[in-house]
Amino acid sequence: MPGVLVYIEQVDGGLAAVTRELLGKGKELAAALGGPLSAVVAGSGVGGVAQQAAALGADTVYTVDDASLSPYTTDGHVAAVKVAVAAAQPALILAGASFQMRDFGAALATDLDAGLAVDITDLKVEGGAVSAVRPSHGGNVVTTYNFPAGRPVVALARKQSFPEAQAGGAAGTVQALALGGAEIRTKVTSVAPKSGAVNLTDAAIIVTGGRGLGDKDNYYKLIPALAETLGGAYGASRAIVDAGWVPYEHQVGQTGKTVSPKLYMACGVSGAIQHLAGMRTSRNIVAINKDPEAPIFRVATFGLVGDVNEVLPLLTEELKSRLGR
Repeated sequence: MPGVLVYIEQVDGGLAAVTRELLGKGKELAAALGGPLSAVVAGSGVGGVAQQAAALGADTVYTVDDASLSPYTTDGHVAAVKVAVAAAQPALILAGASFQMRDFGAALATDLDAGLAVDITDLKVEGGAVSAVRPSHGGNVVTTYNFPAGRPVVALARKQSFPEAQAGGAAGTVQALALGGAEIRTKVTSVAPKSGAVNLTDAAIIVTGGRGLGDKDNYYKLIPALAETLGGAYGASRAIVDAGWVPYEHQVGQTGKTVSPKLYMACGVSGAIQHLAGMRTSRNIVAINKDPEAPIFRVATFGLVGDVNEVLPLLTEELKSRLGR
């Protein structure tokens, strides 16, 4: 029976967090389809990553190991995954919903003549048919996409939508596949890291500041200190980015980064709808604002009414004491 194929995203020689989530959810969906859970890892020297995926529940991990696949290009990795699709014949292909994967997923779905669901937060299978849930407009609109059985579906999931797979039980098998004569038209000649780049999308903890801080000096005095104490990254609302306090790379929201960390702290952020659209799927949200009617409190797991300029120094010192930092 057709099952599930997970595209393995790689970070620093290991599996990306969203991939670990998809392996866990993929096992559940494969059981509902009555087929196996497979995974595919493409690149150069990917044997170690494949073994990690096999240990997290994949029945078969296909490797397409070829020097032409590193660094990543969309046409190269689409060609590699199509080789795995031919071998596994899945009903459902899963990947994350990063900007890179949106490009990849659309190209793959086009080549396979498959259905496509992007930025989804839930997936279900019933009678071989796939349904995908996608919130939009700050969560005020929830759309369900239904795909009939008999046609493959490419689904790109928002990070932190599912629990991560845990190692246990017998590891799956690893099977090497050849890329063959696929034409890779894109060639990467150099990669230059952007100076001062911020990886908010992969951060497990994010501390974000807003206009309630009063000025730029208060932001840099309080927000980075708390974020570093917690071992996280620091973000900013659109209002203070527009005001020139903080570079755009730190902006969270519909017009900035969409994030789903395990802990999101909103400090002096009122919670405009465009900001909520970028962070409301965070697992735990802590809001600190002196306005008890601020919209941010409607989505917060925990809320504290108070002046962030008074609360944050005390909170940072207490955390440093408890964490031994």
